[in-house]
Amino acid sequence: MKLLLASSFLHPRGGDTTLLLAEWEGWRARGVEVLPFAMRHPDNLAASTEARFPSWHAPRESRSLGAKLLALGRSTWNREAARSLDGLLRDTRPTAAHLHHLHRHLTPSILPILKAHGVRVAWTVHDYELTCPTGLRYRGGQPCQDCQGGRYGAAIAGRCKDGRLLPSTAVALEHAVHRYIGIQKFVDIFVAPSRAVADALSADGIERVVHLPNLLPAGRLASRPPCDVVFAGRLTEEKGVYELLALARALPSARVHVYGEGPLATALESARLDNLSAFGARPVEEVRGALAAAKLAVVPSRWPENQPYAVLEAQAAGAVVVASRVGGIPEMVDDGVDGVLVAPGDPAALVNAVSRLLSDDHLRSALAKKARARVERERDADRWFAAMREILGG
Repeated sequence: MKLLLASSFLHPRGGDTTLLLAEWEGWRARGVEVLPFAMRHPDNLAASTEARFPSWHAPRESRSLGAKLLALGRSTWNREAARSLDGLLRDTRPTAAHLHHLHRHLTPSILPILKAHGVRVAWTVHDYELTCPTGLRYRGGQPCQDCQGGRYGAAIAGRCKDGRLLPSTAVALEHAVHRYIGIQKFVDIFVAPSRAVADALSADGIERVVHLPNLLPAGRLASRPPCDVVFAGRLTEEKGVYELLALARALPSARVHVYGEGPLATALESARLDNLSAFGARPVEEVRGALAAAKLAVVPSRWPENQPYAVLEAQAAGAVVVASRVGGIPEMVDDGVDGVLVAPGDPAALVNAVSRLLSDDHLRSALAKKARARVERERDADRWFAAMREILGG
């Protein structure tokens, strides 16, 4: 099998590239020729195919109205990306393609090109981009399904993208175009890491969906200072940063370490809490080391997460997970058995759960042991690659 591995990004940036880069390494270790295809970016890992990558563009950086309109067109249907991929396929002739992140960068413009070359296409869906213009299914502090069935006007009315009219209109138009074209007809199979996302796709009329939980990447742990609580993720409202701040204020004796960057980084800085240390975005080895050095990992998300690596890697590292009962997280954590679930958007519940676990070493040890056993039982890499090979047609 010669495999095209396509994503807008070829550098660490979140859960989508965590899976992408682990998959790339795993296929090569199993003797499969991998052909990466991504946007050209200075942070990309080196790839033999990078000469064929389309140029990088950042829609948010457009200034004038004309530039914004050009960015909207390119973010909806990137003709340069389609031409670049066509050239790569003519030169390399892969038998299958596994897609990860496409929207607003590579865009679904590459899908008809893959179909024209007779390449089997599987697309792993990392969030709700195919059913929601923002990809989050989140508005006004809680989960939202108002756009299901193509009712994208709700995203405009709700100012769902950055709380602003123009970005919200842009993503609503983008999704309306994709729905009109019917981009799903160019995909042979959609892969949903969680049943929550699989159900959302099916409810929106998307067919040929299979459920395959995320691969747990192998990797080393970098030494990090011990702490009581770790938060690792993007610093945004939907990730539960305000609940994290409430936790740190309520438990001043608990050492809270935060890894990640985002628009609410300033909120952490301005809080000036002696027990909270923010380390920013750090290499994955350091984040794994931080989880291994922590007693607890908190994932207080408000939005319906898919299958967050913040949970999976914490379980593998031996940190007990306290997470929101939302989206695909309950598929990963059995409440009271191998972790603790709390209601999303409920700081008091989060504080109570963390306080109880920090004061009970025996309970923490029992939960951590069962979580590690679950990861070892369910996340065998050979099984994941065997399943993906079947999805890709052998």
